[in-house]
Amino acid sequence: MAKTLANVRSVTRTYLDESAADDWTAAEVDFEINIAYHEIIAAVMEVFEQYYVIKAQFDSDADKQEYSTADGVPTDIQKLERVEINYDPGTSGSVASRALPIEMEEVTTNLASTVIGSTVTGSAAYYLYGLGTGSSGIKIGFIPIPDENGTNAISIWYVQAQSDLSDSNTSVNIPYADNYFKIICKRAAAQLLRKGQQEEAVAAKYMEESDVDLLKMKQQLEDRVSDGSKRVVDTVHHDVDFSNPI
Repeated sequence: MAKTLANVRSVTRTYLDESAADDWTAAEVDFEINIAYHEIIAAVMEVFEQYYVIKAQFDSDADKQEYSTADGVPTDIQKLERVEINYDPGTSGSVASRALPIEMEEVTTNLASTVIGSTVTGSAAYYLYGLGTGSSGIKIGFIPIPDENGTNAISIWYVQAQSDLSDSNTSVNIPYADNYFKIICKRAAAQLLRKGQQEEAVAAKYMEESDVDLLKMKQQLEDRVSDGSKRVVDTVHHDVDFSNPI
């Protein structure tokens, strides 16, 4: 059963021994809940950021090198994991190929130069900038520059930035939320109890318990990663045909 902000609020106030708003306003409780929520998200990303990886697609335009949110680039990119582009979208049977990340200063020609041609004989490349300028400033550029219009010719896989819990029905987006949503409640309650030094001992107890629960959650997530490895396994030159046992 999914856990929502309403559940987190209710349990947090239980830890505060306050069934209705008295010492802490709804705004104060939500503020600390969201601080704790993003701390838990950061902990998840440390060990299992794939949990937040999603895919998006947008169109390529002939002779257009850079693409922004106005072109369909998502506004909630926190980290790009993989980019693919199809340079021959009008050809039957054509498939996208992976574009490799590069820094803009690595490009020895003018970024918008078409001298390198539109025929891709090696790996395509992409560069990214503007993540720190707000969602509307994100830009993804490609080398070589696409020379055809292509519907959903560009695919990206990225770690999605998580928004605050704002609406009562907003679901808590962490793994095993039923088991671990109380980490948020305990951390939020601890910070609220510390305000004005109301219950320092109880606050410390809640924070200590939440730290232990957080370690348990991270361990469980690490166990989910195949072979305990947090890396991509290169299978080139390896036989992955499991129908023929050695």
